[in-house]
Amino acid sequence: MGLGKLLKERAETEKQRNFLYYEGVRYSYNEFFHRVQSLASGLIELGLAPGERVALYLGSQPEFIESFYAVIYAGGIVVPLNSHWKAGELHYILKNSQAKFLIFSSQLGQEIRRLELSGLELKNLIVVGEGELNGWINYQELFSKKFFSPEEESDGQIASIIYTSGATGKPKGVMLSHKNYLTNLSQLQVVLDTYETDRTLGILPLFHVLGTMMFLLPIFSGGSLVLFSEFSPRKVLGALQEFQISVFAGVPTVYAILSNLPNHRSLSFSKLRYAVCGGAPLSVEVIEQFEKRYGIELLEGYGLSEATCACSLNPPAGKRKPGSVGPALPGERIKIMSESESGLVKELGANEVGEILVYGENVMRGYWRNQTETEQVLKDGWLRTGDLGYYDRDGYYYIKGRKKDMIIRGGENIYPREVEEVLLTHPGISEVAVVGIPDRVWGEEVMVFIVPRDNFEIKTQELADFCHSHLADFKCPKLWQIIKELPKTSAGEVCKQGLLEKYWSLRK
Repeated sequence: MGLGKLLKERAETEKQRNFLYYEGVRYSYNEFFHRVQSLASGLIELGLAPGERVALYLGSQPEFIESFYAVIYAGGIVVPLNSHWKAGELHYILKNSQAKFLIFSSQLGQEIRRLELSGLELKNLIVVGEGELNGWINYQELFSKKFFSPEEESDGQIASIIYTSGATGKPKGVMLSHKNYLTNLSQLQVVLDTYETDRTLGILPLFHVLGTMMFLLPIFSGGSLVLFSEFSPRKVLGALQEFQISVFAGVPTVYAILSNLPNHRSLSFSKLRYAVCGGAPLSVEVIEQFEKRYGIELLEGYGLSEATCACSLNPPAGKRKPGSVGPALPGERIKIMSESESGLVKELGANEVGEILVYGENVMRGYWRNQTETEQVLKDGWLRTGDLGYYDRDGYYYIKGRKKDMIIRGGENIYPREVEEVLLTHPGISEVAVVGIPDRVWGEEVMVFIVPRDNFEIKTQELADFCHSHLADFKCPKLWQIIKELPKTSAGEVCKQGLLEKYWSLRK
């Protein structure tokens, strides 16, 4: 079975059940599948061939979900794009993925107009929303009355390519098959015990792997999805009560914000069974504050794009350990390995910290057009995550840090090298180092240390504007420090730990 066939079956068995609620509009499973069929047929008429990539540059809106399914149903491969990315960031992904189609929101049209089309294989630019077409195709005109019957999906067929930042600053395309998705959905359904009467609240960006799972899981279970275009704390609390939400997921920042809101004693969340957290480390302090405030269990899990989404999760039925990311999901294998200069050498026992490796049918097929990186992280089916952790004697896992030089801000991955490379193109900067600073709400915040060129006066606001014109806003530094020189190791490498120590001493 593939994802398209699953949706078709839901439309046949749950015809009148409401699948999607969005800003006063609702679609039954039958209505939604009809739109997906029609859109898929329109894409095929436009020339979409099996295996071709279709990029989605959309916000959290119904068109994202129906485009995701229409592309898959037509035999194509979905390439979700971060809606915060700017033209330069988009260009690399579109070129690397060899996307032939781009479906985007009119609200993001400014970046598309800035996009350099030379070197890209784009044949059709499709705009969702009102405004001047500029030679683009109107999304609403794509829906066809003539339905095609695509070839049957195979579970090994690639469904999507999810781009995740690479350690060199260049994103890598994670190839996920229908089997990857269906395996991870099955694992989550078993642990979370979701079923057709569940209502899931979708507040995460749909391009994010956890956001994607939160609209796929209701379809897998036959339940309903209440979708928000953006995260609004007070609206979320209202929706939890109004729609009697039973399943809710967010990143740590979401729960930190909700925990700090003024009391709402009149609100009742009697149907909410638990809340799930992923995307970044969650502090025990936030868990305790949230649970005390709302009386709802908060379940932390662990995963990554290369494993579709989730690898482990604290179970709602059974022992729960705040501070851990729970045991491995059913059918998942996780081991902790030690490393020496010669590579991974042995598997570690309980309470010993090492690199986390995962194995299961949810592990990616590999990186798109990048065999070298694929071979580095996939060994005999085992995925080297680059994350450090350990497990206790009960088999619960704990994350201790990352081998990779990466910052996670509000669930978004940020690689310092990418930010550094942009800043080094500024004529006034001689050297630069980007680090992550602990932040109670965002998890980590981006800080930059700058060594200016001789006789050049640095203005941080100018540099901030410079960054915002080249990078997604969430990647841009929020904290700036001008220094005379960067501390370096004997090998000449920047000592970022030294910078962190210097920063904290300046803050005290």
